[in-house]
Amino acid sequence: MKKILGTSFTSKLLTILVLSLLLTSGAKAGCDDAPTDGVDYSNCQFSEGQDLSRAYIPNSNLSFISFIQVTLDKGVMMNATLSNGNFVESSFIRTNLYEANLEGGIFEKANFSSANLTRVNFKGSSLIETNFSNSNLFEADFTGANILNATFEGANLNNATWIDGSKCSLGSIGKCNK
Repeated sequence: MKKILGTSFTSKLLTILVLSLLLTSGAKAGCDDAPTDGVDYSNCQFSEGQDLSRAYIPNSNLSFISFIQVTLDKGVMMNATLSNGNFVESSFIRTNLYEANLEGGIFEKANFSSANLTRVNFKGSSLIETNFSNSNLFEADFTGANILNATFEGANLNNATWIDGSKCSLGSIGKCNK
């Protein structure tokens, strides 16, 4: 009887340990961890002026963070969430942000030149003096965004949803034709 009781207790303890390891080994990262696929940096405050060029952080959560004057050039941030963050004067030159969510973010004086912004959600974002030159903004959504003095020279705005909710027609290069 003692042997059976001991084996049962050991099995239960082992099962609890395995389950707790499985439940705590998610992709959540601490604010000091290196960028990688699927990490959660939400609510982190980072140093200004960092160079994170070529960062590979697709499917990651960067909502409610501060990334002021950060260089994210030539990075991969597909399907990432950057909503409600502060990215003032940050650089995203040639970065792939395909289907990323930037809703409600502050991207004033940011540089998205030559970036892939296909189907990116910019709803309600502050894009004052932001540079979108030569970017692919196909089907991007600018509903309610502030685009005061933003630059769209050479940008593909085909099928984008403009700040007033209307669709840009095909042939919208450098400006939204309705």
